[in-house]
Amino acid sequence: MHIWRRGRVMIAVPEDHDSPLSSRPFASDQERWFALLDLLDLERLARDFLVRLAEVGEYTEARLSDDELAIAARSSFAGLIERMRDPGSTKSQAAAFAVGTSRARAGISRAALMTAIRLDYVVLWNALVAVGTAEDAQLLLRHADYVWQVVDEYARHAQDGYLAERELLSDERQLLERALVSELVDTEEQPGSERAVEIATALGVPARVHWIVLAAEGTEAAELRQTLAGDPRMREALLSSYRGATLLLLVTATAWHTRPALQELRGSALGAIVTVEGIEEVWSGARLASELAGLPARGGVRRSFTDWPRLVRSQLTGTHFDLVLNFEAKLAECSAAERDAIEESIRAYLETGSVQAAASQMFCHRNTITNRLRRFTELTGIDVTVPTEAASVVLAWG
Repeated sequence: MHIWRRGRVMIAVPEDHDSPLSSRPFASDQERWFALLDLLDLERLARDFLVRLAEVGEYTEARLSDDELAIAARSSFAGLIERMRDPGSTKSQAAAFAVGTSRARAGISRAALMTAIRLDYVVLWNALVAVGTAEDAQLLLRHADYVWQVVDEYARHAQDGYLAERELLSDERQLLERALVSELVDTEEQPGSERAVEIATALGVPARVHWIVLAAEGTEAAELRQTLAGDPRMREALLSSYRGATLLLLVTATAWHTRPALQELRGSALGAIVTVEGIEEVWSGARLASELAGLPARGGVRRSFTDWPRLVRSQLTGTHFDLVLNFEAKLAECSAAERDAIEESIRAYLETGSVQAAASQMFCHRNTITNRLRRFTELTGIDVTVPTEAASVVLAWG
């Protein structure tokens, strides 16, 4: 027997099969099944889906651009294909939840959403049949139910996102609030100071205070959304909006640090956080927080402004600056122990800006720090006591 996993269900599949017909995959199907999945074209799948979607009336009347629908379709099909290949993948879950929240915000009914998602199965199945051969017919038959289960799982996650968002849009006040907050964070040009104050007045919030901007995307956004949906007190303390698929939460710094209802959120490592001064700076803070949220999570700590070296480094990747920032090869002649000691000393110095303070932090003599800084310079040609040269190390090791 061979075990295939479908979602949370473990299915025993015969290794040797006498009957050519079966509604379940055989263990020997895997290689050819993966080959068929590799032949699927995301662009073609998205085009086929959009043609069929045009027949769902609500979608033609909703405030959803063709570009937004195409991006969502590609993301959804990429997630579904990955899910059919790897049962442990969560990519389709995040894409489905984002589609559900987006359609709720656009005023699409749940029935229309489910109709659209059922098209995913039709499009996927037709595409699999198209790339298969006559010899694949029985294999496809054995996978028909599996494909349906993957799409059905996607539909459940989309419905979760839809219902969570609808709960947050349950009255006209929230709809008006969303429009005002969206103007603060999601316009092409930054609102002027006067307009920002007008928005703050309409929202009934203070303008001349520090604001916290929290951003999250993908599965992190889905987790935050579900947390908010289950806690009315938390929702009341926050303003929320989206920039594309990035969830943004806004709250005054005073409320962030003192409200008991926000304790769970404060203790979470999800997303990225930025503090700005005044309501007019929320626009810039939202953009910075969104970019930081795109960085990989590290060490169970929420991303923040202190991650700016990683952000800048990610934007320089693939440019000629890589040559400047990549000095790891020059440290290769060190032993592992010396390499670690040098890096630890350099980091301590960059953090404190003082040889004496770095020595105190590392519980060693100041001459030890000085010697390691000198050794680093010998190896790399970079003198971290010179600010412009130290900057390259901050970026490389950020």
